[in-house]
Amino acid sequence: MNTVELGLQVARARRQAGLSQKELAARARTTQAVISRIESGGAKPGWDLLERIAGAVGRPLRVTYGSVDRPLSRADRRSRVEQALGDFEFNPWDRDPSPAEERSLIADGLDRERFARS
Repeated sequence: MNTVELGLQVARARRQAGLSQKELAARARTTQAVISRIESGGAKPGWDLLERIAGAVGRPLRVTYGSVDRPLSRADRRSRVEQALGDFEFNPWDRDPSPAEERSLIADGLDRERFARS
């Protein structure tokens, strides 16, 4: 199991328990920043913290060692993004990008007109 899969599992368990990251952090005696890093796959929590998280969400967490990580296919990545975002549609133009960001978006074929049609 890689850190991203573990993070997704922690986030799913937290949401099923109806907890915010801050509430989970308080129950697990850690900080919201630590929970955020775990959920994003940026941290490898120790056994003691995983035990506290499992207790805080009221269900066990399954951790598997020795699995072979294979790169995700484009379809798998897209499926994960769709699962995480649901019906949310992100429009990068809504956040008033800087001139450099605008050039990058346009170079990637993500011009304003494309998002206006959606």
